Amino acid sequence: MKKSEMTWREMLAEAVGLVAAIVYLGLQVYYGFAYHVSVTKVLLNLIVMILVYAGFTMLGIYPERVNGLTKEVCTKRVRMYTIRMVRVAKLIFVGGLLVTSICDAMGKELPAFYTVAVLVLMVVTASYYEYRIIKLLRERYKK
Repeated sequence: MKKSEMTWREMLAEAVGLVAAIVYLGLQVYYGFAYHVSVTKVLLNLIVMILVYAGFTMLGIYPERVNGLTKEVCTKRVRMYTIRMVRVAKLIFVGGLLVTSICDAMGKELPAFYTVAVLVLMVVTASYYEYRIIKLLRERYKK
């Protein structure tokens, strides 16, 4: 999404996501030094985070690629819902990693179901927005 098309809420959400990602990266480096984790493991964590974050960002810029739609079909509300879905999924992903990173840095262990809960939250969010998109497309092409 172009910056000129973004509202202040969307800009705030992007800023929060970016700050959370940067804090996560810093905490990973701290965790690596504090607990003598191998450099390879820390670098892999950082690279995976950066690649997934970049992937979500690219999907936010080209939302028609999320559902394999043409630019003519991915307009107005379909585009808006797709961008929101990607943005919320990105925030959940970064927030989930940030919480685990904070707990790691403090030396605390999260319950085993935490990762599954974050994954379920992402799937439920994506399902909700996909339902709305499919409903819009059916209404549009029903006529």
